[in-house]
Amino acid sequence: MPKQTKSKKRLNLFQNRTNTGLIALLLIFIGSLHGGSAQKNELHLFESLVGKTWMAQGTWGDGTKFKQEVTFSYALDNSLVIAKSLGFTNKEQTKYGPRNHGIRKYDAASQSLVFWEFDAFDGVTTGKIWFEGKNHYYQYVYGEQAITDGWEYVDDDTYNFRVGSFEDGKWNQIYLETQFIAIKQAYNFHYDHYSFLVKDLAKTGDFYKNVLQLEEIPHPSDTTNFKWFKLNGNSQLHLIRKDTVPMVHSKSMHLCLATTQLDELIDTLKMNNIPFSDWEGNANGVTLRADGVRQIYIQDPENNWVEINTAAHN
Repeated sequence: MPKQTKSKKRLNLFQNRTNTGLIALLLIFIGSLHGGSAQKNELHLFESLVGKTWMAQGTWGDGTKFKQEVTFSYALDNSLVIAKSLGFTNKEQTKYGPRNHGIRKYDAASQSLVFWEFDAFDGVTTGKIWFEGKNHYYQYVYGEQAITDGWEYVDDDTYNFRVGSFEDGKWNQIYLETQFIAIKQAYNFHYDHYSFLVKDLAKTGDFYKNVLQLEEIPHPSDTTNFKWFKLNGNSQLHLIRKDTVPMVHSKSMHLCLATTQLDELIDTLKMNNIPFSDWEGNANGVTLRADGVRQIYIQDPENNWVEINTAAHN
């Protein structure tokens, strides 16, 4: 989309505004979606884009730089397509970060695809979308002029991208011409679990269950030699019973848990006479990291180290 030059003050409100606006729109959509099967049938046209991150770089007609990364995903049972973009976030084009959060939706009333784009500079841009084969086009009003963004299919990982004046299937004027290329993602890893070797499975398991209050979950086959605990989401801690493996307990090798209730946890540790320290080993000490995160260190009954800190997590 053409380069924006609005007040920098509005940029400072972007994150809060986009989050609030997206939530409001999503709530409206939940109550107002009609013709679900039609929506899903229309939105399948985005299939080649969804689940990928696309990168493009180029130069606008006025010589300014263009750089954008956009990731597409389905939401609300595939009734919406969400687009999150990174780009330049100041008019000097020296800062790069979240620039657009967008929604694509099938509108049953008009029987067409429409979009909303929350922009770091201009608030909300709305318009229509149409497909010609695997090519798709976004048309919206910028100032008093109708502008079109065209994604023109080359292959499953490449689209020619144009911004300009587009009428009757022809580009009358082009402001930007480049390509979006899918960034090859490695393996899309997610953190799964951390394991400790222990000799006394019951005693150590009780520590994580009763003191740190982790939720115990069943092992799929062997409850004699394993105890599993849920940390957050699908992340887990696994305790594995071994009688003959030598145990080496280095403080640098530790499980780390984050909480917003560190002070309450410290009170629990004191009530249960469980020692804790800072990184240097000072009893009852709390380390303050340079980024403001507070940390303590404890050991379980088998002397495995556990760091507990206040790092923020979404």
